[in-house]
Amino acid sequence: MKRVVLFAVMLLLGAGAHPVAADPFAYAWQEVASGVWAGIRADPFELPQEGNAVFVVTGQGVVLFDAGGSPLMGEAIVAKVRAVTHEPVVDVILSHWHGDHMRGLQAIRAAWPQARVLAHPHTREWIVQTRERWLKRRETMVPNIRKRLAASLAQGRDLSGRPLIPEERAWLEKGLAITDQLDRENHRTDYVIPDATFDGRLTLHLGGRDIEFLHPGGAHTEGDVILWLPRDSVVATGDIVTAPVPLLPSPDTAGYPNVLAQIRALGFRTLVPGHGAVQHDTAYLDLLDELMQSVNIQMKSLVAQGLPESVAVARVDLSALEPRFTHGDPFLEHRFEDYVANTALPHGAYRVASGQRPSEDF
Repeated sequence: MKRVVLFAVMLLLGAGAHPVAADPFAYAWQEVASGVWAGIRADPFELPQEGNAVFVVTGQGVVLFDAGGSPLMGEAIVAKVRAVTHEPVVDVILSHWHGDHMRGLQAIRAAWPQARVLAHPHTREWIVQTRERWLKRRETMVPNIRKRLAASLAQGRDLSGRPLIPEERAWLEKGLAITDQLDRENHRTDYVIPDATFDGRLTLHLGGRDIEFLHPGGAHTEGDVILWLPRDSVVATGDIVTAPVPLLPSPDTAGYPNVLAQIRALGFRTLVPGHGAVQHDTAYLDLLDELMQSVNIQMKSLVAQGLPESVAVARVDLSALEPRFTHGDPFLEHRFEDYVANTALPHGAYRVASGQRPSEDF
């Protein structure tokens, strides 16, 4: 449980070492194809952690993929849509159930009350299940974060107990400075429950566009959905792909390689990840696949030896892959250690190799 709580605090803080935008509730917008807009977090894991969003403009309305993680981020999406078109948002599709991709829905619904919200059945189920728990948790969330950050800064230790490096100190200080605003956003947030669900494939035919939503299988969550625009060769993956360091709170390590293979097989020219910069080739996708294959192979061997989970997890060695994600950046090296090597990835691989289902944590 301690591991889960620490990972949750780190995800809320984010993994960006360098301030980019003065407004922490802002997107950097890119038109990745004609009428296709991607809202990208310029510093991908800046506090508060917010997922990327994509919307597609047609002559019969706008289709939105993910809605931001707070009312302000949802309002930023509304403002951008209205800046580029008079068409309303008619459909919102969620990539998965995590709050940093769906807690902006109330702003979308306020602007366009008739917009439908659609998701995979697993996603809707988890939004329903976690709503009341999150509304209760938000009362203590930010006060606990303040205590954690203040203690780390006072002790000169990061959240994992390592000596603070300058980049990490700046990150923690920046996180502490934004907690009042984060608390206000949390307290004006409510959950919007999806109106309908789909499994497998959903295709919307609007204004001459074919807009496809595919459930390639479980990876980041069991209900992962991707957006595919075949005419434009644009794919948006939700958190199946996150960069520069993977975010893997509850991965299905067995299913991940097949899901990545399906995304690769689309032959995309542009990939919008759930967090991180827009990509135009398969290099990072291939690296993520190598990571999953490596941890699966190692864990299968360790489980076959009859080792208990704590021992098997400690023996997983990702040292050959880590530099290819972090490129010698000490801040990213810490994030890889905290987000990948020492968290849910090896534990998830142990469950899979032991014949158990992946465990999704809230």
